[in-house]
Amino acid sequence: MKVRSIIVVVVLFIFVIFGAILFSSGTSEDIGPCTEYQCDVKLFHFATTIEIDKEEEDFATVSGDIFKFVTDPLTMYDLDGNKVAYAGDSYRFIAQDSHTIYVNGTLSSEMVGLFKLFGEAYDIYDTSGSKIAHVDFNFSNTYGSMRDTAGNIIADFHSFPFFNDFDVRITEDCPLDEKTVLMMFSSYYSDHSADSASSSHSSSD
Repeated sequence: MKVRSIIVVVVLFIFVIFGAILFSSGTSEDIGPCTEYQCDVKLFHFATTIEIDKEEEDFATVSGDIFKFVTDPLTMYDLDGNKVAYAGDSYRFIAQDSHTIYVNGTLSSEMVGLFKLFGEAYDIYDTSGSKIAHVDFNFSNTYGSMRDTAGNIIADFHSFPFFNDFDVRITEDCPLDEKTVLMMFSSYYSDHSADSASSSHSSSD
């Protein structure tokens, strides 16, 4: 009876955890006219590799640097292999990493990691240093929203629980260009992936 009781408790615990993850996953609310991107995270690569489709058509690839171990700067390549965007990576011990985004060799914006107990968050600044948006991700890595200073959603992030691939939607009213937004969400994925790997390593030790 004791073994059966333990099994029941474990099963119930799993259902509660899974339910909490689904509850926190966010919903695909109507954000108005938008463009959708499908981001395919490649496994078994030495560095972050994300193949991006735009409305189901090949668009770009984002790759990390295999020689960077603490930080993970990312580069976006178009279908011809040209470098079209770059996200520098500054490591922070308490808050999330911060990233300076360049598009076509020109500074586009900066995302600054903030301390958040559950989930992750960033403030977005333009090239003059003015805050233009805020990005918030839930603790289960299944939903994130980018909002302008008026609180309107201008882009969002969705992934299925326990999966690496993610989808991005960018509204027509988003003041940031698509490459900048995609580099921001890719940088978030890289941050989260690195933190998860670090936590798993610490637990095993």
